[in-house]
Amino acid sequence: MKKIMFMVAACAAMVACNNGKTTTNADSTDSVAQDSVAAVDSAVYEGMTPAADVAGIKYRVALAKDSSNGFNVSEAYMKSDSEADTVYNYTGNYVVLKKDVKGKENTYYQFDLGKDNKVNFLVVNDSTLRLVNTDFEEPATNSKDMNYDLKLK
Repeated sequence: MKKIMFMVAACAAMVACNNGKTTTNADSTDSVAQDSVAAVDSAVYEGMTPAADVAGIKYRVALAKDSSNGFNVSEAYMKSDSEADTVYNYTGNYVVLKKDVKGKENTYYQFDLGKDNKVNFLVVNDSTLRLVNTDFEEPATNSKDMNYDLKLK
């Protein structure tokens, strides 16, 4: 019972303190805001996806392992492999979608990251999420330099 009350209090504190999107300019990713969701029982996925104008976008996705479907997503626009330019943090509730894409039913997580900004991840397996487009299509690339996968940490 104490664990449930702690989780409820932690979720309420997150919503009250970080309602929606926050922006930081930092030389590295903001681990303090990210650890608040990770401290609650969650699954954490991380990875860097390609981007046109920066070295990449480093994603950190923490998903609550309960029926709340709570999430914390961090998008760090990277100057280099280790130096972040701008970091955006989002919290909310994700939606689980089942879609038939190219004759195969897949499971997707959809995150609302602000006005008209929904991000979709394909559940590849228990340890991998893959960033997909708005039509739930996977990236058309075979290059190892163009990786859209987030791995379970």
